[in-house]
Amino acid sequence: MLATRLHRARRRRGMTVVESAMVLSVFLLLLFGMFEYCRFLMVLHVTNNATRDGARYAVVNVDKPSTFNNTNYTDASGKTYLSIENFTTARMAGVEKHIEGYRVAAYAVDPTGLTLTPPVVRPKAASTAPPGVYPDPFNASDANAVPWNTAVFIEKIAVTVDGNYRPLLPTFLMMPTLIPVKTTAIMGSEG
Repeated sequence: MLATRLHRARRRRGMTVVESAMVLSVFLLLLFGMFEYCRFLMVLHVTNNATRDGARYAVVNVDKPSTFNNTNYTDASGKTYLSIENFTTARMAGVEKHIEGYRVAAYAVDPTGLTLTPPVVRPKAASTAPPGVYPDPFNASDANAVPWNTAVFIEKIAVTVDGNYRPLLPTFLMMPTLIPVKTTAIMGSEG
């Protein structure tokens, strides 16, 4: 009788290990999934706020040169102003390291795109550009581009942050390897 009880106890101990491993694997999958989802939401939230701050910074600095979107500016008194790109990146507070191919663009917005249904935020093209051709906001040397600081009062200026978010464990969590992140904020020029 005693031998039978010992045999059952040993078998039960083995089943407990198997059951614990199964429950623990499901629990860890849920736990890592929640961490990854929260990390992604944090990246989106910080990117949205930084983009909005960058757009606000751009509309109050239209008096700066057109290269101010990616080059710091020093005025006559020696005060240095961060470029729109550097200002926006500073607002990211290090989260930009979670975005592969991170880039920032500031541009004047095409007003006719905003009248479409749904509205389309696209860069304003030079008057010499063929109809329907809009410049790439991330290409500073685009011949069709209109400088961001030429937006007059009420016209819109946009700041866009673009890149790809890479999850830590995409295969384990059955997620895509890269998730595109693109946020745009537009504000009315104060120039």
